[in-house]
Amino acid sequence: MGYYTGLLAKDWKVSMKGQLQSYLFLLIVWMSGVAFSFRLGEPLIATSISLTLIVLHIAYIATDMFLNFGREQKLKLWLHNPNPSYALLSSKLVISMINCLLSLSFAIGLYAIACFLFGEPFLQGQTFTEALALIWSVLGVGLYLGVWAMFIWSQYAAARGKRFELLRFAPIGFIAYFIVEFHNGFMMSSLFDQMKTIGTFPAVSIGTKIINETEEYQEFSMGVSLTDFSFALAILFLLVSLLVFILSVRNVKKMEI
Repeated sequence: MGYYTGLLAKDWKVSMKGQLQSYLFLLIVWMSGVAFSFRLGEPLIATSISLTLIVLHIAYIATDMFLNFGREQKLKLWLHNPNPSYALLSSKLVISMINCLLSLSFAIGLYAIACFLFGEPFLQGQTFTEALALIWSVLGVGLYLGVWAMFIWSQYAAARGKRFELLRFAPIGFIAYFIVEFHNGFMMSSLFDQMKTIGTFPAVSIGTKIINETEEYQEFSMGVSLTDFSFALAILFLLVSLLVFILSVRNVKKMEI
C-alpha cells in the first residue's frame, strides 16, 4: 500500500489551492452575513447564512473532484501513471471527502461563532442527534454526487481527442438527463416508500415549502427538516455508487490506451 499513500499525498498537494479558496469563500460570505446582522439588528441573517454554508457542502466533493481532475488533465499525468485506475480514482475521492470534512468543520465553527456573537442557541432548539443527522446527510449526499461527478468527468475525458469527438460527447448530456429523471422518478415511486418500512435512521431533507399564499402570489421558504431514511435505500445507493465507480475505472482505462 506504499504507492497508495504516495497517491494520497500527491492528491492532497494538488487539492491544497482548492482548500484555501474554499475557506476564503466561506469566510467572506460569513463575514458579510455577520456585518448585515449587526447593521440591521437581525441575528437571524448571520445564523441562517452560516447554516446555509454548512448545507452547501453537499456539492463540495463533486466540485472539488471536477477541479482536481481538470488540473491533472492539463498536466497529462494520467497517461504516464503506472498505478491501477481504481487507485487513481479512489485516492481523489478519499482526499475530496477529507477536504469536505475539514471545510465542513470550518463552516460549523463559523456557525458557532455567529451564535456566540448574537447570543443565539448553538443548535437552535434542535437535539444533538438532529444536528448529527444534518452532517451525515450532507456527507452522504455529497459523496454520492462526487461519485457521479467522477463518472461524468471520466466519460468526457475518455472521449476527448478521439475520432468523432463531438459525437462521443453527446452521451454525456443524455447520461446527465437520465440521472436526474431516474432519481426524480424513483423518489416519487411506491418502491421508495416501501423500502422505508425495512428500517430507518434519522436524516435531513432539504427543500422548499409555502409559507404564505394568496390568490395573487405564493411565498416560498427553503429550509431543512428532519426525516427518516431507509437502511435499504442507503444500501441501494451504495451499490449504485459502486457500479458507477467501476464504470469510471473503465473510462480511465480507455484514456490510457
